[in-house]
Amino acid sequence: MEITRRTDYAIRLLLDLASRSDGPVSVRALAADQDVPYAFARGIQRDLVSAGLVRSQRGATGGITLARPAERISLLEVVEAMQGSISCAVCVRDREWCKRMGGCSVHQVWRGADELVAQYLAGKSLAQLVTTT
Repeated sequence: MEITRRTDYAIRLLLDLASRSDGPVSVRALAADQDVPYAFARGIQRDLVSAGLVRSQRGATGGITLARPAERISLLEVVEAMQGSISCAVCVRDREWCKRMGGCSVHQVWRGADELVAQYLAGKSLAQLVTTT
C-alpha cells in the first residue's frame, strides 16, 4: 500500500482545518497555507465532502469545515475516502485477479497485513495528529 500525493494533500488540508477554530476556511486559503495546488485542493474538497468528512458552505463567508469533531475523524477514513480500501496486494482487493484464491497461503498474510494497517490508521484521529505536529 502506498499513500498517494492526493491522500497526503488531503491529510494536510484536514489537519490545517482541525487546528483552526475560526469557522469556515476557503479552500484557496488552505491550499496556499499547505502548499497544495488550488485545482488539486478543489478536487480533494469534493471527495472529502462526498465522504462526509467536511462540509462546504457557499458565499462571502463560506468555505469548508470539518463535518464532525477532529477526535471522531480517523486517518483510515481519510485514506479510504481518497484511495479506497487499504490493500497491500491486488489479490486481496480483487477476487477475480488471482486464480489461486483460497488455495494460496500468502493471501492470508496480505489480508492480515491489511487488517493491521487499517486497525492502526483507525486508531489515529486528526485531533491526535494536530497535537503532535
